[in-house]
Amino acid sequence: MGPVWSIPLERGRVEVPSSIGGVRAGLEPERAAKFDAVTARTSAKHLVYVVLDWALPPVAGAADVPVVRRLKGGDFTGVVDGDGNPVAPSHPPLDETAGESAPTVYSAGFPVGSKTFPATIESIRAVLEEGRRAEFEAEIARTPGHELIYALLRWATPPEELLAEDALIADLKAEEARLTARPEVGG
Repeated sequence: MGPVWSIPLERGRVEVPSSIGGVRAGLEPERAAKFDAVTARTSAKHLVYVVLDWALPPVAGAADVPVVRRLKGGDFTGVVDGDGNPVAPSHPPLDETAGESAPTVYSAGFPVGSKTFPATIESIRAVLEEGRRAEFEAEIARTPGHELIYALLRWATPPEELLAEDALIADLKAEEARLTARPEVGG
């Protein structure tokens, strides 16, 4: 089954798959294809809600309306992973009633937003070199839903950008070490 969430429902805890691969494994082929299409087009920061929606047992929606409403509203109080660690989404769900739409890109850089990177599985697949797609697919399939945003954003960031950030951090650490190693004046 892979990673799981233990969810407190009115009639007791239920364990559900928390990864795309785990959810897909429990679906009939036609529903799995629909699930794949939805996950491919969903913004990284909202994938946790898609995984939750598809992972919850169908009876939960009817029997545990307040709990399911709370979960889908972003309140994961009481939800734990397979190791017993609390689970929390990184972002609130979309407020579709207010006309909010999910971004298909994320912005970074200076000035703020000067660089954009893909933020959906589908758009990341499109920019990855063919040799890296299988590794991407395997990682995304096994990553718990509440951690998908971090995995996707790492895959979306071009390797040269990651190397530049790593080099900048290394330079800052070296400068900090140099400054702390310098003897104090007048001491």
